[in-house]
Amino acid sequence: MTRLLYIITFLVSVFGIATPVFASEAEAETPTTPEDPEPEEVVYKASGTLPVLYINVYGEEGFDNEIIRYDLEHKDYFDGEYYLDTNGCEWLEALGAENIGSADEPLPLEIKARGNFTRKAYSKKPFKLKLGKKQSLLGMTKSKHFALLPHADDPFAWLRNFTAFNLGKRIGLPWTPWQQPVELVINNDYRGLYMLTESIRVDSDRIDIAELDDNEEDPELVTGGYIVEIDNYIEENQICIAEKSCVPDAKPMKMYVTYDTPEEYSPIQKSFVSHQLNAMNDAIGACNDSLWSYMDLDDAARYYLVVEMVGHTEAYSGSTYLFRDRGEGQKWHFSPLWDCGHAFDAVAGKRLFADGKYSNHWIASICMNPTFQSKVEETWLWFMSNCFDGLYEEMELFTSRISEGAKCDAERWRQVPSLEGYEAFYIADNSDVARGYTRASNILKTRLESLKELFGDYSSLSEPYAEPLRDSTPAAALPDLKGELSGVAMPTPPAEREEVLFDLQGRRVTKPARGGIYISPGVGKVVL
Repeated sequence: MTRLLYIITFLVSVFGIATPVFASEAEAETPTTPEDPEPEEVVYKASGTLPVLYINVYGEEGFDNEIIRYDLEHKDYFDGEYYLDTNGCEWLEALGAENIGSADEPLPLEIKARGNFTRKAYSKKPFKLKLGKKQSLLGMTKSKHFALLPHADDPFAWLRNFTAFNLGKRIGLPWTPWQQPVELVINNDYRGLYMLTESIRVDSDRIDIAELDDNEEDPELVTGGYIVEIDNYIEENQICIAEKSCVPDAKPMKMYVTYDTPEEYSPIQKSFVSHQLNAMNDAIGACNDSLWSYMDLDDAARYYLVVEMVGHTEAYSGSTYLFRDRGEGQKWHFSPLWDCGHAFDAVAGKRLFADGKYSNHWIASICMNPTFQSKVEETWLWFMSNCFDGLYEEMELFTSRISEGAKCDAERWRQVPSLEGYEAFYIADNSDVARGYTRASNILKTRLESLKELFGDYSSLSEPYAEPLRDSTPAAALPDLKGELSGVAMPTPPAEREEVLFDLQGRRVTKPARGGIYISPGVGKVVL
């Protein structure tokens, strides 16, 4: 009966029939008198134009509203229930979107906060979902695992990830996640417009490589499959190497690579991945083609072109993934794209790593490799003359479809105060998505014109350029996994960092606190 009451209250509040106080933000009720009436609470409504994802997290006496606290600190899972209403959204239903569950029969899930900086700096939180069973949500690949990304820091009408992901699919990266817009309600609280996004997973419909267990010790299995992340946060489950460079006068930097899948390494797993990273690092530092015995040249070029086209300045610094399948003959692949939160930020006419704002590991040296340069130029001419047309139309169509949801999102978050310690970070107001599209498309057009100077003028071609043949460089032989592996780099403890640090207001910090978020020149945001 209690749960039914919550559902009824929720449905009434979302569609504006009444004006209840949201449990997440209301203070404890106090007695009122006719002379001192309680002020009416503002009700935030869904737009009615997009699907709505309803999530309820219950405690012992009703909703557990810790999940939607502005200062939610941890990333532990909460148990909950959900249902998804397509809301008659015809364009998504045409893609296979269906209602999942219902208010009367919700389905189980687990939900937790995700992200680092975006989780701590913004009251509109990103979330990770683990469904009770695999589902195809809004026509995306069937899985238990999805992310709810708020893109609270994207002033370009949610187009940063949309544009980069669209380019990644067009250019043929091994797997690029997709996303669909959804309005989110948690515990009767309208949370605004989110992008429901396919999470990075080993799966036949996502990253299709061999699945590898945590702490595997069998030498026959430990060569794959791995997903790792070039990271700008210091974690326990990392390998740290001293980055080598062939760029003149390059500043030596530490490079942190985080285990993604599997999440825990046995000593032999750590030895193998460290051996591979060091081999690639040595080849990059020497600027020679032995690199392509370990790294897939074509995917390296395609990944680079996508992040360079959108001017994603944080690429190769954080949220940059590589994967490797198991066995002889396999290489590391730059993929999938993820969190292009600094797209459209690069200085006009310059490469994404030119301003040195972020560490951008490896890529400046890789770009000096003649084989890589040639592959990038060929791939650019092929892609722009065959696969690019229609992108601007898809960007504009996307923004038109989310327009009403964007207005509701802006209304929901307009009056929310900044979090303590993050006064400079405001949730982007995307109420005018047409303006966001114009800004993003103009930046992209300007950027593509400047890239013609680097990679070739595709517009002068008399006919479309043929797709380049895949690189045929043989993969390097596997190391002796049953013997001793040399050159294993161990993670550097956070206390040994020597970078100059600033707080989020730009003030120099001489005694940083463990767990604090700081800005490090050449690295970007770091957590100690």
